[in-house]
Amino acid sequence: MVLAKPGLDRGPGPREGTDTLVGILRDRALTQPDETAYEFLHSDGSLASLTYRELYTRAAGTAARLGAEAAGPGPVMLLYPPGLDFVAALWGCLLAGVPAVPAYPPLPQPGDRSTARFRHILADVRPAAVLADPLIAEVLAGTEASGALPPVVCPAPDRTGAAHLPDLDAPLPSADSVALVQYTSGSTSDPKGVVLRHSNLLHNVRAIGDVFGLDTGSRSVSWLPPYHDMGLIGCILTPLYTGFPIRLMSPLDFLKSPLTWLRQISELRATATGGPNFAYDLCVRRAGDRALPDLDLSSWQVAFNGAEPVRRGTLEAFSRRFAPHGFRPSAFLPCYGLAEATLIVTGRHWDPAAQERPPGTEGGPIPSPDAVSCGPVVGGTELAVVDEQRHTTLTDGSEGEIWLRGPGITDGYWGRDADRGSDETFGHLDGRRFLRTGDLGRLRDGELFVTGRRKDVLIHRGVNHHAHDIEAAAVIDNPEVRPTAAAFMMEDAKEPQVALVVERAPAKAVDDARIAERLRGRVLERTGVRVDSIVLCPPRAIPKTTSGKVQRRLTRDRFLAGELRNPVVFGAGPEPATPDSAAQDPLSRLLAGVFAGVCGQDACGPDRTLAEIGGDSLRAAEIASVIEEALALPVGVAQVLETGTPRRLAARLLDEWNGQGVTAATVLERLAALEEVDRAMAGAADGGSGQ
Repeated sequence: MVLAKPGLDRGPGPREGTDTLVGILRDRALTQPDETAYEFLHSDGSLASLTYRELYTRAAGTAARLGAEAAGPGPVMLLYPPGLDFVAALWGCLLAGVPAVPAYPPLPQPGDRSTARFRHILADVRPAAVLADPLIAEVLAGTEASGALPPVVCPAPDRTGAAHLPDLDAPLPSADSVALVQYTSGSTSDPKGVVLRHSNLLHNVRAIGDVFGLDTGSRSVSWLPPYHDMGLIGCILTPLYTGFPIRLMSPLDFLKSPLTWLRQISELRATATGGPNFAYDLCVRRAGDRALPDLDLSSWQVAFNGAEPVRRGTLEAFSRRFAPHGFRPSAFLPCYGLAEATLIVTGRHWDPAAQERPPGTEGGPIPSPDAVSCGPVVGGTELAVVDEQRHTTLTDGSEGEIWLRGPGITDGYWGRDADRGSDETFGHLDGRRFLRTGDLGRLRDGELFVTGRRKDVLIHRGVNHHAHDIEAAAVIDNPEVRPTAAAFMMEDAKEPQVALVVERAPAKAVDDARIAERLRGRVLERTGVRVDSIVLCPPRAIPKTTSGKVQRRLTRDRFLAGELRNPVVFGAGPEPATPDSAAQDPLSRLLAGVFAGVCGQDACGPDRTLAEIGGDSLRAAEIASVIEEALALPVGVAQVLETGTPRRLAARLLDEWNGQGVTAATVLERLAALEEVDRAMAGAADGGSGQ
């Protein structure tokens, strides 16, 4: 059997007799009560913080409220925006010994994806209580699911500054009790809750500390969503286990201004922080060639990169751009993990020179020129690369499905006992049970190279999306196309691209470009996925199995090889200018230009939706940032997403700015100043070209 070599199991463990994270929290509250555990950076730049004493006091108060108000001992949903209230609620559940179920809060908008996902999770987990921010509790009262809600508890922050810690003699949960039900970022229509015990958490946070080399002198800042795996386990639980403070910030603030993250690293002298591959690409793109005075990244020792395929080009581009600011390529730490393994599975620091060995050198060929090693498996965990049909291990260098076994691996999914015996979820090697990850990879000298997915899951900007969700959003109740589609990922020089192949409905005299545009809008609105390429083809062009299942990988291969029958391809193409564009008010015209520029369009009409021109939340954040910087007026990401078109956004902004004392006349003055700058720059360019 070929198994990955386990990494060194280094670092101090918990004190003797402390076999849960809540035991460690209690110890820290007793021995270092006034040291900072967490900080939160608000959008306005203000900071809030929690010491270990304050955190334990708030967690104990939450646990007491749950004991008094929950409808039984079952799981508890957490519905909070990112912030310290979420952190306190999470630790309150852990201290109470009830499974915490973090979830994205529903929004008061019709058709909101988070609301639909919330309803599915609510039905799946059937919680005994909901811990919620008071504003979100008001939203819940108006949702369709309000009648099915258990008691909603809104603990108030403790303001007493009590000197004595409460409930120190209360029994703590056992290592074998369920701590978290972690819903993965997969299918919206059928979310699965990964069951994690206190023992799973403790093993994995220790493994993270070993691989990252964390200690009490470490410092970190995180913008990652706190609701599952990387943001939850890696950036909320791990720092407290190790004993160093972490500064948290909102993911939306990062998307709007990714350089804020880098400036926080510089200010804090942070040593360990990171995110998915796209985050580093975004930093490079937004930094451009601008000067970044006083940005010092020399303290950054661990720049972890995970949650989606790690691209060598990204590591090289980020290293080049930020080397003048002290960033070292060796700080990069590519890693591999998944919710079913709690979080981390493999990881090690990047060695560019080692990755440049040509195929055929000692240890076997590198899987591809862009391949990046995700390192050896963490201590205590076994990893095997397996022939998915024969269920036998493969030789070094062969591609197969990644199987896992160890103390960080889940027993299964909440309420789905049948999955625990399913051949799709678990398999057996030499009579021992392994988790089947659905990921494909190769081992080389004991190090893992992740090469793709066996399952039809698309990983886009660190989020898993099921192909069938994308396809269903495009074709269900859509008379313009047949109910046959295939979604898949394609490699691109800049970043992976999402492609969708759809069969046209027969005898439909509709313009292909308009069909593609509407398909892109449907998918974005219903799944949040920005489709880069729409491929329209004749009926029966998409290959299927004999049982009628779409063959997505074969569709992709045929498309890339030019063998798909009569395809018509639409990228995020140009938007023709409309006759009334010039007649729109100046702000609408500016916004339309920003929409077009950010989304890669030649032009954008004032009533075109962000979804129709291929925009997503990432583009919305960039639009907000560009407008805010241009006019020196506040623009929120939510405003862009909620209004959706340049004309509606202009009306919303003018109304809200007026409420803040900024008159329409002031806005017009700033717009006129921008136009003067544009004319001056154009004149300078014309003069230069004539010399």
